[in-house]
Amino acid sequence: MNFFEILGWIGNLVLSIGVIPQVYKTYKTRDVESFSWSFLLMWAFGVLFTFVYIMQGDIVKGDYQYPLWLNYLVNIIATGYLVFAKFKYQNKEK
Repeated sequence: MNFFEILGWIGNLVLSIGVIPQVYKTYKTRDVESFSWSFLLMWAFGVLFTFVYIMQGDIVKGDYQYPLWLNYLVNIIATGYLVFAKFKYQNKEK
Protein backbone atom coordinates (compact mmCIF):
# COMPACT_ATOMS: atom_id res chain seq x y z
CA MET A 1 0.00 0.00 0.00
CA ASN A 2 1.49 3.33 -1.02
CA PHE A 3 1.18 6.77 0.56
CA PHE A 4 -1.75 7.85 -1.60
CA GLU A 5 -3.71 4.68 -0.92
CA ILE A 6 -3.24 5.31 2.80
CA LEU A 7 -4.48 8.88 2.33
CA GLY A 8 -7.48 7.51 0.42
CA TRP A 9 -8.34 5.10 3.21
CA ILE A 10 -7.97 7.77 5.90
CA GLY A 11 -10.03 10.31 3.96
CA ASN A 12 -12.81 7.90 3.16
CA LEU A 13 -12.90 6.56 6.73
CA VAL A 14 -13.25 10.13 8.02
CA LEU A 15 -16.05 10.82 5.53
CA SER A 16 -17.78 7.57 6.43
CA ILE A 17 -17.53 8.15 10.17
CA GLY A 18 -18.48 11.83 9.80
CA VAL A 19 -22.10 11.06 8.96
CA ILE A 20 -22.62 8.78 11.97
CA PRO A 21 -23.07 11.55 14.60
CA GLN A 22 -25.85 13.11 12.51
CA VAL A 23 -27.61 9.78 12.07
CA TYR A 24 -27.30 9.09 15.80
CA LYS A 25 -28.59 12.55 16.74
CA THR A 26 -31.52 12.19 14.37
CA TYR A 27 -32.29 8.73 15.75
CA LYS A 28 -32.24 9.96 19.35
CA THR A 29 -34.03 13.31 18.94
CA ARG A 30 -36.24 12.47 15.97
CA ASP A 31 -35.65 16.10 14.95
CA VAL A 32 -35.66 16.31 11.15
CA GLU A 33 -36.74 19.91 10.68
CA SER A 34 -33.26 21.09 9.68
CA PHE A 35 -33.15 18.69 6.73
CA SER A 36 -34.75 19.98 3.57
CA TRP A 37 -36.19 17.46 1.15
CA SER A 38 -34.16 18.95 -1.69
CA PHE A 39 -30.90 18.46 0.26
CA LEU A 40 -31.72 14.90 1.28
CA LEU A 41 -32.86 13.79 -2.16
CA MET A 42 -29.95 15.42 -3.99
CA TRP A 43 -27.50 13.90 -1.51
CA ALA A 44 -29.16 10.47 -1.77
CA PHE A 45 -29.16 10.40 -5.57
CA GLY A 46 -25.68 11.94 -5.71
CA VAL A 47 -24.07 9.27 -3.54
CA LEU A 48 -26.03 6.48 -5.22
CA PHE A 49 -25.19 7.54 -8.78
CA THR A 50 -21.54 8.22 -7.90
CA PHE A 51 -21.26 4.79 -6.27
CA VAL A 52 -22.67 3.10 -9.37
CA TYR A 53 -20.21 5.08 -11.53
CA ILE A 54 -17.23 4.12 -9.36
CA MET A 55 -18.34 0.49 -9.15
CA GLN A 56 -18.83 0.18 -12.92
CA GLY A 57 -15.45 1.78 -13.63
CA ASP A 58 -13.71 -0.46 -11.14
CA ILE A 59 -15.30 -3.60 -12.57
CA VAL A 60 -14.34 -2.62 -16.13
CA LYS A 61 -10.74 -1.80 -15.14
CA GLY A 62 -10.42 -4.66 -12.69
CA ASP A 63 -8.91 -2.22 -10.18
CA TYR A 64 -11.11 -1.85 -7.11
CA GLN A 65 -11.05 1.33 -5.02
CA TYR A 66 -12.33 -0.17 -1.79
CA PRO A 67 -11.96 3.04 0.28
CA LEU A 68 -14.44 4.74 -2.06
CA TRP A 69 -16.77 1.74 -1.93
CA LEU A 70 -16.78 1.90 1.88
CA ASN A 71 -17.44 5.63 1.92
CA TYR A 72 -20.30 5.49 -0.55
CA LEU A 73 -21.93 2.40 0.95
CA VAL A 74 -21.92 3.97 4.42
CA ASN A 75 -23.29 7.21 3.00
CA ILE A 76 -26.01 5.41 1.02
CA ILE A 77 -27.15 3.63 4.19
CA ALA A 78 -26.95 6.82 6.28
CA THR A 79 -28.79 8.88 3.68
CA GLY A 80 -31.41 6.18 3.34
CA TYR A 81 -32.02 6.34 7.08
CA LEU A 82 -32.21 10.16 7.08
CA VAL A 83 -34.72 10.14 4.21
CA PHE A 84 -36.75 7.51 6.07
CA ALA A 85 -36.54 9.54 9.29
CA LYS A 86 -37.60 12.74 7.53
CA PHE A 87 -40.63 11.00 6.08
CA LYS A 88 -41.56 9.22 9.30
CA TYR A 89 -40.90 11.90 11.92
CA GLN A 90 -42.00 14.94 9.94
CA ASN A 91 -45.43 13.43 9.36
CA LYS A 92 -45.85 12.68 13.08
CA GLU A 93 -45.28 16.34 13.97
CA LYS A 94 -48.19 17.51 11.83
